[in-house]
Amino acid sequence: MKRRHLLGLGALTLLGGWALRPDDRGRVHDAYFAALNQQLQRDAEGIPTLLIDLDRLDANADLLAERLRGRLELRLVAKSLASNGLLDYLAKRLQTQRFMVFHQPQLNRLARDFPQADLLLGKPMPAQAALTFYRQLPRYLPFDPTRQLTWLIDSEARLLQYAELSKALQQPLRIALEVDIGLQRGGFPTPQALGQALQHLHQHPTLQLQGLMGYDAHIAHTPPWVSQQQAFADANARYREFIAAAQAFPKLWPSTPLLNGGGSLTYPLHSQLDTALNEIAVGSALLMPGEFDTPLLAQHQAALWIASPLLKAVDGALPYLKPVQPLIANWNPNRQRAYYLYGGRWPAQPVSPEGLDYDALYGRSANQERLIGSASTALSEDDWVFLRPAISEGLLADFNEIRLLRRGQLVGRWSPLPAG
Repeated sequence: MKRRHLLGLGALTLLGGWALRPDDRGRVHDAYFAALNQQLQRDAEGIPTLLIDLDRLDANADLLAERLRGRLELRLVAKSLASNGLLDYLAKRLQTQRFMVFHQPQLNRLARDFPQADLLLGKPMPAQAALTFYRQLPRYLPFDPTRQLTWLIDSEARLLQYAELSKALQQPLRIALEVDIGLQRGGFPTPQALGQALQHLHQHPTLQLQGLMGYDAHIAHTPPWVSQQQAFADANARYREFIAAAQAFPKLWPSTPLLNGGGSLTYPLHSQLDTALNEIAVGSALLMPGEFDTPLLAQHQAALWIASPLLKAVDGALPYLKPVQPLIANWNPNRQRAYYLYGGRWPAQPVSPEGLDYDALYGRSANQERLIGSASTALSEDDWVFLRPAISEGLLADFNEIRLLRRGQLVGRWSPLPAG
C-alpha cells in the first residue's frame, strides 16, 4: 500500500510538472507580414533588407506635429534618421530645415545635400574633426557655415580649441554651449562654470554664441522612487538657471537664443508642460524602434523592420544533445525547430512569425543567426523572417539601402548616410 501511495504521488508530481511545460508560442505570419513575405520572395534581392512603412511613419510625424502645435521648433536628429531620403521626406512633411548632426562625414553630406539647412552639432566634436569638415567642404556649395552651422562646446578647454580653429580658418564660428541639466554626461556642470566660460568668450569675438543645449534623457529612466514629472521640473529649473547665468552677459547673449534640448523619449513632456526650451530634437520617435516603447510614446507606431531570408529550417537539436532532442521538444515545443537567417547579430528582436527567439544555448551569429521556434510557425526555406530593431541609431548604415512600403506595397528605395 505504501509503495502504491508513493508511486501515485510520483505520478501526480510528474503530471503536475508536465502541466508546467511551456505553451507553444508559434504562429504563422499575420496578414501584414504574410503579404510582405510574398512580395520579398518575388521582388527582393535575397539579402537582408531594411524596411520603412511610410504610412506608419506619416502617422508618427503627424502625431508629433499635433503635439508640438508650433509651440516648439523641431530639429530632426540625423543619427537616428540616417538617410538623406528619410530626412528630406520628414523635413517636408514637418516643415523644418533644422537638423542635429553627430558625425563629421554626415555633416559634410548634409551641408552638400541640404543647402538651406540649419545644422547643430549634437555632441562636442574634436577640433580636428571640425577642421576636417572645413577642408572637405567644397567652395562652390551654397551652404554657408558662418550662418547655417553651430558647433557644440562643452568645456573651457574646447572653447579655446575652437577659438584657435576660428583664427586658423580666418572665419567666425557659431557655437552653442552644452549644459548639464541632470544627465551628468558632460557639459558645463553649473551656472557658475558657464559664467566663467562666458567671461573668457569675451576675449574671442570670432566665436559667436547662439544659445544653449541641454539633454534630458535621464528623465525617461527615473527609478520607481522618483517622479518623472518631478525629474522633468528639476531639469527645467536647472536649464533656467543656466539661461539666467547667460543673460548676465548681454553683449554675448543673442536676442533670440537657441534653447535646444529634449529628445524622442521626453518630447511629449515638453509639448504638454512648462518648458525652458524653444526647440526640441526628435528622431527615433518617428521610426519607433523597440527601446522607445514607453508610456509617453504609446500612441506612436513601429515603422522600421529588418527582413531576412531564411536559409535553413532544421530540427532544433543542439550539438551533443541530439539524442535527447525528442524529450526537449516534447517538453518545450518552442525548441522543436531551428531557423538560420542570412546575416544576424543585429540589435533587434524577431517579431514575425510570432514565437521565434534567439537560442541562448547556442549563441549569436552575424553570419547565420540561429532562431528557435515551434513547427507551428510553418516556416520553410526562402521564407522571410521579420525583426524589429531595438534602435535605429547606427543601424541604417549596416544596409545598402532602405526599402519603402506604402499601403503594404514596396514602392521605393532610400540610401543610408555614412555610419556614425
